[in-house]
Amino acid sequence: MPKTVTSRKLKSWPITGGLLERFGLRSAEIDARSRSMVREIVGGRFEGTEADLVAAMVYATGDPDLVNQVALSHDPVGRARSALGRARAIVVDVTMVSVGIRLPAGQSLAVAVRAPGAESLARSSGTTRAAAGMKRLWDDFGRGGLIVIGNAPTALLAVLDLAATVGPPACVIATCAGLAGAEEAKEALVESGLPHLVVRGSGGGIGVAVGAVNHLLGWSPESPGAGENSER
Repeated sequence: MPKTVTSRKLKSWPITGGLLERFGLRSAEIDARSRSMVREIVGGRFEGTEADLVAAMVYATGDPDLVNQVALSHDPVGRARSALGRARAIVVDVTMVSVGIRLPAGQSLAVAVRAPGAESLARSSGTTRAAAGMKRLWDDFGRGGLIVIGNAPTALLAVLDLAATVGPPACVIATCAGLAGAEEAKEALVESGLPHLVVRGSGGGIGVAVGAVNHLLGWSPESPGAGENSER
């Protein structure tokens, strides 16, 4: 029988001649190289604070093509940061978006799918929990807040209806991906006149939304302590 080897008994780490030894980089070097590449990718397509925001999104996803899909209008950076500075809430569509956001002390965040009564309203109205949760949260958190749709196009459609009927949010970030309804919902946001950041088309996803929100909250790979807190 072949001799059993366990990781505890390995005498060298990284394994001599292994992939980690040959190609692995330290966390600080990964971050430095990534930031340099992102700055080159964003280039002259965006300027000022919007360029910084798009760079953060590309950094978070590792997708250079993202710069060709992003649309920003009506000063989304300024409107979002103004709302956050006035302690207005962040409202996200699903739990996975909230998990990645690095909330500073005192910043409130609400999750639509976890809103009280969302499940029963979704059943009775024939909508999704994310859409129903937006309705439940709108008066206390959504109106005047920062809305983040990373997953559910139906939640974005609900946001647009509520904004037009009840009152608008400060800014909407929409990066929901999907082949059925996502592109149409995001185009409706682009045409709405609301301050927005959108990943157009069927692409996007939760990671893009999280990268954008963390940047707006002031966190970046260059923030104090970021290297020590990295999970790479």
